[in-house]
Amino acid sequence: MKRLPVVAIVGRPNVGKSSLFNRLLGKKVAIIDDTAGVTRDRVVQEADIDGYRVLLVDTGGVDTTGKSHEFAKETTEQAKRAMEEADVIVFVVDGKEGVTPLDEEVARILRKWEKPVIVAVNKVDEPYMEDVIYEFYKLGFDELIPVSAIHKIGIPTLKEKIVEKLPEELKEKAREEFLKAERREKAEKLISGEATEELRELSESLERGEEYTLEEEEKEPIKVAIVGRPNMGKSTLLNALVGEERAIVSDIPGTTRDAIDTYVKIGDDEFVFIDTAGIRRRGKIRDIEYYSYLRALDAIDRADVVVLLIDAEEGPTERDAKIAGIALEKYKPIVIAVNKIDKLKTQSDWERIHRELDLTFDFIPYAPRVFISAKEKKGLEELIKQIKDVYSQYTKKVRTGEFNRALQKLMEIHQPPVYKNKIVKIYYGTQVKTKPPTFLLFSNYPEGIPKSFRRFLENRLRDIFGFNKIPIRIVFKKR
Repeated sequence: MKRLPVVAIVGRPNVGKSSLFNRLLGKKVAIIDDTAGVTRDRVVQEADIDGYRVLLVDTGGVDTTGKSHEFAKETTEQAKRAMEEADVIVFVVDGKEGVTPLDEEVARILRKWEKPVIVAVNKVDEPYMEDVIYEFYKLGFDELIPVSAIHKIGIPTLKEKIVEKLPEELKEKAREEFLKAERREKAEKLISGEATEELRELSESLERGEEYTLEEEEKEPIKVAIVGRPNMGKSTLLNALVGEERAIVSDIPGTTRDAIDTYVKIGDDEFVFIDTAGIRRRGKIRDIEYYSYLRALDAIDRADVVVLLIDAEEGPTERDAKIAGIALEKYKPIVIAVNKIDKLKTQSDWERIHRELDLTFDFIPYAPRVFISAKEKKGLEELIKQIKDVYSQYTKKVRTGEFNRALQKLMEIHQPPVYKNKIVKIYYGTQVKTKPPTFLLFSNYPEGIPKSFRRFLENRLRDIFGFNKIPIRIVFKKR
């Protein structure tokens, strides 16, 4: 299977790597702060670069001296791994400070990998400053581009150069994924009602009994967000699944600040595991931790499956229920993974945890539960099985004819209640997208369909079509 090209942004601390990362991405994802060492792990996001989709990687500052901050050694190792995995490297330097010994050390490391390197001379905020770039030719690279991540100077040129350097064998996949993202955006406009003409055409097509066919999509890695409160063992679980020390594991709460992505192949299946910062109660979030919280929410948004990690000894809390609620609002499949089961010593311990899970997650009784020990690598096979099961349902497609036959039978069993002395009818519907399975239904009075009837319809459709482990999305539109 072809993969997306990887573009890594590297450099010493505080040269503006995360600012440039956010600028290329078109939104704020990487945490920006003047404190050295804020970006500790690799931060990976899919980004559209001039009509091509790539994996854009932000890294912590390279500091071989280990003096800039307490995690300097770890972040340098993570950055080196990013260099090794990259297809194109954007080497960021500070145009105002000039070449430093650490810049020269980064350049020496980069030459070792023999990858295409673009030197982005950042903080070139005024035209008269462009002459400063010539000093950076001494680093040994031919491609130098003056940029200002803050003021958007030089970004189009940098994007053009990145596309030019992408490996030809990966460009086709990068273009396909860009077009796929465009199709998803069109589906969302249909659901929201923005695409009024397309919505009218769809209604007329369904009234004629025509089949609405979802486009076939190529099999791709399952994106799994590992979420939970701080110190639940998320990074330990990630490392157990990956089989290498990818995430920085520490007993210090808040070690993982950004969401980091890790690709791994297990058997014939491909996964991208997203480790996230622990989600605390909003009242306890301060400064940089607030942005870590936002990154964790973004990880949930990007994921195909959310693994909610619970401490077996502590048991689930109201905060865990809130995290599950966040995932549910985004219609994400949830697998509840109870970690540290080695601490459950007696039968009463096991009975207690089952009872607490029932009470805390009564609003998602369909979510699978897995009992694991990340430290001892117990229960990981069952965890992978459940992830695959819910993903299969998350990407499932139901044919229009089959869906409408089932819908008609349900309407014969239970009609919506009368609305303002009017009989409410649901005429027909179809599945318009996967991830989550989303069904668009047409009615004469969509505003008159109460929540109780919507819940009835959702539960019955989940039973009929085998969505027994995930939420589905039902949207009503006026015919």
